[in-house]
Amino acid sequence: MAETPVPLVDVGRASLQTLSFVTPDANFERTVVKDAAFSAESVTEHVQTLADGNRFTRKSVAHIYRDAAGRTRREHEMTRRGSLSASGDVPRLLVINDPVGRVNYVIETQTGTARKTQLPPSQVMEAFSKARGDNAPFSVLMPTSAAHRRMSEADDAEPPAKPVKEKLPAQVIEGVLAEGTRTTLTIPAGEFDNEQPLTISHEEWYAPELHMIVLMKHNDPRFGETTFRLININRSEPAAELFHLPPGYRVVDDRQRELRGPGGPPIMRRPLP
Repeated sequence: MAETPVPLVDVGRASLQTLSFVTPDANFERTVVKDAAFSAESVTEHVQTLADGNRFTRKSVAHIYRDAAGRTRREHEMTRRGSLSASGDVPRLLVINDPVGRVNYVIETQTGTARKTQLPPSQVMEAFSKARGDNAPFSVLMPTSAAHRRMSEADDAEPPAKPVKEKLPAQVIEGVLAEGTRTTLTIPAGEFDNEQPLTISHEEWYAPELHMIVLMKHNDPRFGETTFRLININRSEPAAELFHLPPGYRVVDDRQRELRGPGGPPIMRRPLP
């Protein structure tokens, strides 16, 4: 999952935390889509520019696959962990979702572990019924000072600023037609301790033929700009073996019990790493 670092003051603990910005690829397998096979790379970049021109950048790349039956796979390189596997490869996180076989695997290549979750028929049918092109949700972080002021003012507080949503002309992105929307929220001067009005924008481009957002831009001048995009989109049917559990992994069921490995002896129960 890609994250945008956002400083968040926890009043109770007086500490700094991170507010996660979830990108569309992180929810890829939550919607079952049939007859829309493709593969692509998803690239998420976050850029924060300081007043002196110094820039902080973060980038993450994932590979996503979907076949015509609705099975999905996504792969993330876990580069932020700063360690390599025993073979010298970069650790990866693989998520395989098979609504046909009613099973989901979350695989960690570094630990050699595959967590298995059985998908009941009711969940599968619910996922099919909810397959639609909703925009990805997002939220705006309010400073602690503004939150405390609004609490003290109670009913006397000014109504919060309302976002303005507009439809953008459709355009072709990476070879697919995409429908665009832009949501703009203007924070009045003084609301967030800002001397001048502050404009936060969120833009999405959704491709109906893929049932997927192919481009997203989120710009908050306080923290920088996050851009998500799909590149190298291939509409061919992905290889069938991509949606099966690779050999050689310890399988842990959804109750955190390790099962017998392929061709191996039973393995003792232990908690997930």
